[in-house]
This record gives sequence, C-alpha cells and structure tokens, in this order.
Amino acid sequence: MIAQPVSPRPARDPGSFRDPAGAVFHVGHRVLRYLNTQGADDFTALADSGLLESLIGRGSLVPTRVLPASEVPPVDGSKPALVLEHDRVPFISYAYEWPFELLRSAALQYLDTMRTSLDSGFILKDATSFNTQFFGARPTMIDISSFEPYVPGRPWAGYSQFCRMFLNPLVLQSKAGIPFQRWLRSSIEGITPAELTRVLPFRRKLRRAVFTHVVLQAWLGRKLEGNPQSVKIAADGEFDPRTLRRLIDQLERTIGDLKRPVDASVWSDYEVDCHYEATATSHKEQFVDEVLAGWRPKLLWDLGSNSGQYSAIAARASNYVVAIDGDELAVGGLTHRDDADHDRILPLVMDLGNPSPDQGWGGVERHGLSARGPADAALALALVHHLSISGHVPLPSVVEWLARHARRAIVEFVPLDDPMAQRLLSARFDRPVGYDVATFEHSLTQHFAVERREQLPNSDRALYAVTER
Repeated sequence: MIAQPVSPRPARDPGSFRDPAGAVFHVGHRVLRYLNTQGADDFTALADSGLLESLIGRGSLVPTRVLPASEVPPVDGSKPALVLEHDRVPFISYAYEWPFELLRSAALQYLDTMRTSLDSGFILKDATSFNTQFFGARPTMIDISSFEPYVPGRPWAGYSQFCRMFLNPLVLQSKAGIPFQRWLRSSIEGITPAELTRVLPFRRKLRRAVFTHVVLQAWLGRKLEGNPQSVKIAADGEFDPRTLRRLIDQLERTIGDLKRPVDASVWSDYEVDCHYEATATSHKEQFVDEVLAGWRPKLLWDLGSNSGQYSAIAARASNYVVAIDGDELAVGGLTHRDDADHDRILPLVMDLGNPSPDQGWGGVERHGLSARGPADAALALALVHHLSISGHVPLPSVVEWLARHARRAIVEFVPLDDPMAQRLLSARFDRPVGYDVATFEHSLTQHFAVERREQLPNSDRALYAVTER
C-alpha cells in the first residue's frame, strides 16, 4: 500500500483575528480565507456584480478563487460558509518598511479602488495599510472582506483610518521633512491628526488640504473627545454620496501632489563613489551573475541594497528580490523602475542593525524580518563592514546572523585599509578588535560551506559564495 502524503494542518494567520467576516489560514504555501455567513454573502454579492473580476483583472486585488467544498481542510471541526484561496504574496511587508513612493502609490491605489467600488455599489469599510501588499513596486489589496454593499447616505467609516495610515504619514514626510517609517513602526495604528499638527510648520498648516484633513480633524477630535453622544450623532448622520466622491477626488489630488523633500543621502551615491575601479566593478557584477545563475533562488534578499544595482542583476536569476537598505532615499529610487523587473523587486527601508521586530497583539500580529525568513539566498555586498565597523557588531555575530536569515549568500569582505572602511572608521575613536580576514573566514566556515572565493582585481576586497551546512 502506497502511503498518502499528509496535508499540513491549517495554521491561522495571527494578523487576521480582527476580521469579523472570518479568518485567514495557511496550509503549506497556500493561503485560504474561511468566511462566515455574513462574509460569504458579501463576497457572493461582490462576485455577482462583476467588480471582483474587474479589480483582479486590473491588478488592484489579489487573484482569488472559491475553493470547492471537497478541497477545504477542516479547521477545529467548524464548517465555514465559504472558503476562498488567494494567490500567495511573494513577501509580506508593512507600511513602516515602505519608502515614501510605495506608501503614496498604495494610498492612490486604495482611493482608485474606492471610487471603482462605489460605481458598482460597494464600499471599503476598512482603510488600513495592512490590507495592501506589493508585487514588486505594484500595490495590491489583499483583504476581500473589506468590501461590503454601499448604503447611500451612510458616512465613510474608514476616513479617519485612511488619514492615520496613509495621508498623515505622507504629509509628515512631505511637509515636515520627517521620514514616517520609525513613527509608524512604533505606532502601528497610524499617526493621529493631533500628533501631526504638533510637528507641522505653521505655514504648512495653512495649506487648504492640510488644514481640512489634519488641522480641522485634530480640532474635531478634541471637540468630540469624551462626548460619546456627539460621536454617535456624527456617525448616524446622513452623508450625500456625491460628497463622498468629492472627498475621494480631493484626497487623490492632495496625495498625488505630495512629494518627498529634496534631500541629500549619505549612501545614495555609493555605487558611483565607492572607490572601485571599472575592472573590479565588472568582476563583481560577473561574480554575482554567475553564482546566482547556478543557484536560481526563488526568494533573494539583497541586504544593504543601496539603489539596487545588484538587485537588478539578481532579478535575472531569481523569482523575486527583496531589496533592503536603511537609506530611504536610495531605496525609494528603486520604485521608479519601468522595466520587466518592476513586479519582481520589492524595495524596503530597514536598518539591518535594528531590523523590524515581531509586534502587534501578542507580539505575533506583525512578523519581524527573522520570522519572514530564511531567504533562499542573500546578497551581503558592502554590508558586513557597515554592521561591524559602524554598528559595533563583532564579525562572528554578523556571520551568525546572516546564517539564520539565508540558506545561501554572496558575501563581500572589506578590509580596514579600504577607503570606504576608512570613511566609516573616521566616526570612531577606536579600531574594531577582531576585524580581519582570518576571523571573517573562520566565522564563515562555522556556518557555511564556501563554494567559491575570489579577490576583486586591483582591490583588497574579496567575494565569497557560501551555502548552509
């Protein structure tokens, strides 16, 4: 008798517990959404209207299908009214990891979906950025349960949330020059109007859109605070559908006009001013290209990607590339790609010396970087010396961290006498102990097998292709 493969048990996504319409479960690599009766009724209406197919066709909504009852894995003995299967997002990310350009495109895509939904008799009841994910730099909504039939005259319940999660962070960076990522990371429910008004320059508050959606909302919040009856009257009031469409149009114009402040970046010109000779740069590119062509990873993390020179090379041999760097301006430049890799390179802002942690309810609602790995492969080019010299992290710890986050890696070692290492050393009053090639290579062999090592021409830098033991 041939043993039948055992299907993995459904594991509930810890970030979906707030949804009153059902819950998301992971079964191996499959993503299933179990809907209760109300959720099933709303989905059926959405599908029958043609809106579901239209949004999926234009890339605004994650591809979704109804799972036949015969294929539904049981969950705790309960019987859902309907089960959906979604296409799997290659890599889950959060707004506090997005550069300015990604958050703005997600906001505009949300508003466009709202307008399209209203034209078909539906509305989005939620307006959280956690309902948006990216395929490369292309935003896609993932929460089918956000759609419900629109009741004419009912206010848009998600307006305040949209402002906290989308508009206010963009205004913070565009008008106050303060990057929003760290603020959102510590306040995952968004930035309130009251908080934003405290840091906005006075002249910025007088702009019509900022005054309407930030200053006035902060005033109303203080006015209604502690007065439940006033809040109930405001929520129960009639709302002209034409007013809602005008509001969407106004928000769209406001967000479309927001630009990141023109600012200098410490590392955005690194690839131009990195003290490589042309032959060394060409050799490094060829090394990366050849090694990855042999590995063919499904998911690759470019750790310390800068503006993505090697992310683009990695995309030739990888199914999907996540480009991670702490320089928000450099990473933001990757969103402007208009080639075939636009949907396969996801640019994220993250300080790898302090990467995204597990957080949210129970510390598991939003996954940290480690929980989303390990990657099939990683690039660690021009990274190790930053973590070790600037971050004061011992070389063995850097290598051990890399081994926990990638099954294979291409790693570059930069000696202390290298001009870029000297640049980093200028900010220290001491020299790092144990920062040498012997310590580095010994640390590598504790966690990896070295497949290939090459010295860059006319340079003391070396490249290593390593695989987990």
